[in-house]
Amino acid sequence: MKWVKENVPQTALSAEQRRLVEDIRKAEQELTEAEWRFHHALGEDYVDYAVYCLEAAEKKLDMLLKQAKWHWGRHAALAEKEGAG
Repeated sequence: MKWVKENVPQTALSAEQRRLVEDIRKAEQELTEAEWRFHHALGEDYVDYAVYCLEAAEKKLDMLLKQAKWHWGRHAALAEKEGAG
């Protein structure tokens, strides 16, 4: 899947970056809540649910961080290419 097109205006990239930052902050909050839920889980079913939430929150944050790393790396490469050309 291609997230950034070659001819995307600078303002669109900034909007995408802002969206990613907001999504990452939200995912960090979800992970914090999932960790709290895990540490305060009582009963086998609640522990299972807490583990599921914790794993999901970790995977979501990891996915978003990978996406941001790719996006910022791609953006930097395009900026370098434009500066050299």
